Amino acid sequence: MKGAVAILSPFAWDHALAQADRVLHFGRAPHEWLWFIVQSPLAVRSFNLAYNSWFVVLIASVFIACITRRDTKLRHQFLMSFMLVWILAGFFLAMGLSSAGPCFYERLGLGSDYHSLMQALAAADRIYPIWALSTQDIVWSGYIGATPGSLGISAFPSMHVAMAVLFALYATRRSRLAGLLMWAFAAIIMVGSVVLGWHYAVDGYASVLISIAIWKACGYFLGKFAPEGVAA
Repeated sequence: MKGAVAILSPFAWDHALAQADRVLHFGRAPHEWLWFIVQSPLAVRSFNLAYNSWFVVLIASVFIACITRRDTKLRHQFLMSFMLVWILAGFFLAMGLSSAGPCFYERLGLGSDYHSLMQALAAADRIYPIWALSTQDIVWSGYIGATPGSLGISAFPSMHVAMAVLFALYATRRSRLAGLLMWAFAAIIMVGSVVLGWHYAVDGYASVLISIAIWKACGYFLGKFAPEGVAA
């Protein structure tokens, strides 16, 4: 779905989202508040490792939900929420507020607001491999047609954050410890999305609200209309 966003709806919201970030963060870009992390190559590397582990957590969460032996409302709530977050946020909302993200801000000719961030990431990459940078180059090459295919560019909302929050909501209902661990993971993904230049902070904030709203809506729907025989 992400690959279709830039084709169907050209990027038009980056400047507005960048400005919203500054308004919400007292006149400064969010990465400036996180500069103590950005200027540490080891910290950047650690956040990149955590960010890349997101896909493994996604697969594990869906797998656990699918193999749950009891056909619980919780299982349905998670899987329904999972699909709706991808469809409503990952496609329709991404189309409506199409944006590329801070890492592509300068490449789009929008200014040098994030130049210092990208330079700091490049400096960290000379000490530890920062995979986000090579991935950003790959998706940009696909976007401009320099290489065949495209993994898709779409900043708003952050699906990494949206899914991490959904994992945390699900895990909290299964186990208090699992919930605490997954909320910590969601916080790391949120910070990492900004530090690595993938997202504006407002992308993540919106994603948190969207996932919680969809989760609660699905829970309400199942509470009212779940078929008999589905355990609570």
